[in-house]
Amino acid sequence: YFSKGPRSSQLKMKFDVELVKIKGHEVSELARQGLEHDMYQTAHSNVQMFMLQHDDKTISIEVPIWLLKTELPDYRFFFDTKDALTGHIDALRIEDGLVWVWDYKPNAHREKHATTQTNFYALMLSQRTGIPMTKFRCGYFDDEHAFVFKPLSRDVLKSKLI
Repeated sequence: YFSKGPRSSQLKMKFDVELVKIKGHEVSELARQGLEHDMYQTAHSNVQMFMLQHDDKTISIEVPIWLLKTELPDYRFFFDTKDALTGHIDALRIEDGLVWVWDYKPNAHREKHATTQTNFYALMLSQRTGIPMTKFRCGYFDDEHAFVFKPLSRDVLKSKLI
């Protein structure tokens, strides 16, 4: 699946979600500390490995995920291909009984499509695990701010496209 087809990180569509900006969220602090360690070649690797090693809520990093055309109504409406949608979730955390899908973005405040990327990550993970979308939350972050939202279910995606 990962050798061709659309990647969630490259999607340019936007959905109408209620996005909340949080200064000083604990994932931002983890990012700051991870960047200070500078043990790996990339900022992403430093942040992700620090979270995995030092945060008891982080359960996994770089999680490979996919969605088949038969698993989403109107798949061809969103993606002009039969190939699977794929991606890698930067960090999965369990917070207050919810599964949080997190993506590290060095300049999170400038992001235009990170909500789309993480929403589809949650949708893909829900499909793979059978965990209902109501148990997911999404966010993206840098070392200063986190942006969080409740992801849209597969049934409302098309109606919230802007």
